[in-house]
Amino acid sequence: MKGGRDVRVLDNGKIGSFIRELRKEKGLTQKDLADVLHITDRAVSKWERGLNAPDIALLEPLSEMLEVSVGELILGERAEQPKPDGKEAKDILDYSKNEIFRKVGNVRKKYLGLLGGILALVLLLGGAILWRSGIFFLLDKKVSPDGQSVIRVYSKGWDFWPLHFTLEDKVQAVGKISKRLGGGELYVGYGSPDWPVTYEGLWWAPDSERYVIAFRDEEKLWLELGDLVYNNGTNLTAVLNIGWHLEQMGLLERGGAEKVGAGVEYQFLQWGKDSGSMLFYYSFDWKGLHEGYFWYDHKTGQVNGIVEL
Repeated sequence: MKGGRDVRVLDNGKIGSFIRELRKEKGLTQKDLADVLHITDRAVSKWERGLNAPDIALLEPLSEMLEVSVGELILGERAEQPKPDGKEAKDILDYSKNEIFRKVGNVRKKYLGLLGGILALVLLLGGAILWRSGIFFLLDKKVSPDGQSVIRVYSKGWDFWPLHFTLEDKVQAVGKISKRLGGGELYVGYGSPDWPVTYEGLWWAPDSERYVIAFRDEEKLWLELGDLVYNNGTNLTAVLNIGWHLEQMGLLERGGAEKVGAGVEYQFLQWGKDSGSMLFYYSFDWKGLHEGYFWYDHKTGQVNGIVEL
């Protein structure tokens, strides 16, 4: 040991075997020995199995009962001749230090176990809080131009119980409505186990009152117009697929719209400064490939500025 003499590590197994041997010589049971020492027979059993050693306070009554010296009991064997008092005192001192180390070790194990349990609980609670917050599933975060609102897009569905987010794969848009619009949050889900979709993008209108979100299924890209003022949404793809819009573009001869139907794919490009008009790219295959650009005003439902490539 640093700063002192080395401490001899005593052999608990040897001490325990010696106690068992002496006990049987006396015709005593473990319970007989335990009753005299005012301990449990399980404690005696642990001694004899070498799991631990008697407390130093029990050495003297135990040695008297088994008719050996304390020194012999500590070493786990009979001495051929009595040891000098100084040598036996050294053995007792070593035994005492070993007991201190053992008890400190037990306390350390106990508190390390307790600390480990607390740490595991903290990690569990922390994981639950993070799960509830949705940080594991966050796909995108878009702040409105005025800085008053934010929309967070998640890859999982949202539910009230138990941890907000479920294991169901779907695009979940959570928009915090600005104070100017009354506060609160708007939860909008897209897709389901029967309709898997992936998130493609989100664009705020300049007035911070509306946004366009894009998601794709196995067949095409879908566009949704979200309105924070009226707390609702409009399927832009479905609206733009109405036949008269296609005919209005002059891209189809009359009656052709029904044949094209949902085959047109639209991609949102940007908002107009008035927050009403939106610029789209379109493409579809009917009597050849058609693609180009146009402006659409969601307030009036009018298409204009058509450019065919």
